Amino acid sequence: MKQGGLRAIQRAGAATLTAVALLATVPAEAVTRLSFSGVVDSLSVGYALPGIDVGDEIAGSLLYDPSVADGQPLNWIGYYPGAITGFNATIGALTFTQYTAQSPNSEIDVINDDFAAGLYRDNLYFRVAVAEAATPDVARFLQLSFSVAGTTRPGVLVNDTLPAEFDPLEFSLRRGFITVLPPGASQGNNFVLNSVTVAPVPEPRMSLLMLAGLSLLWLGARLHERRRRPAASATTRPG
Repeated sequence: MKQGGLRAIQRAGAATLTAVALLATVPAEAVTRLSFSGVVDSLSVGYALPGIDVGDEIAGSLLYDPSVADGQPLNWIGYYPGAITGFNATIGALTFTQYTAQSPNSEIDVINDDFAAGLYRDNLYFRVAVAEAATPDVARFLQLSFSVAGTTRPGVLVNDTLPAEFDPLEFSLRRGFITVLPPGASQGNNFVLNSVTVAPVPEPRMSLLMLAGLSLLWLGARLHERRRRPAASATTRPG
């Protein structure tokens, strides 16, 4: 095996090990993605946005940070301002993204009535200021609601903690609406959510660590292959 080739592989291995060590010192950032789709099923007079009609399909996703601190002292209501860190959706022919000209531009509310007599209802509300692509300077208001209609608690929420992951099927009502700002109304272009998925997003550090691990495996295989070649040549050389 040529000495220069061996040294090159050794240098690459050392660089990979250094990168792994540096990545291991980077704090983890937990983010959850909530993806949704549905259909507009009703319009509220006076609050509906033009260009969205009954029957229009809606699809989108948002990212939220479950480590945001609770801003509400009550132990059955959680208020998490600024927890939604990314948003995009299409409703019919319109495209919406998160409105960034104000802060906070989002909140998540967690309501768990375990501590109120006779009420065992878990509710999650994702509220975010949004803007349409054609009018990026005009803020709108979108809400996704996950609620339990009866008094049977599904057990998906723990106190008023913002869950990093939850099962949307545990909630009997999965709806949403988009309307004008400020959010003085709980209706507008109303839609039902037919499909919802919630899952933590793999953090970039973990992905890079996996890539680094694969690189080390490849380097090891290359070293092993190069060391075997001279021995194989010696055994097949004619006497």
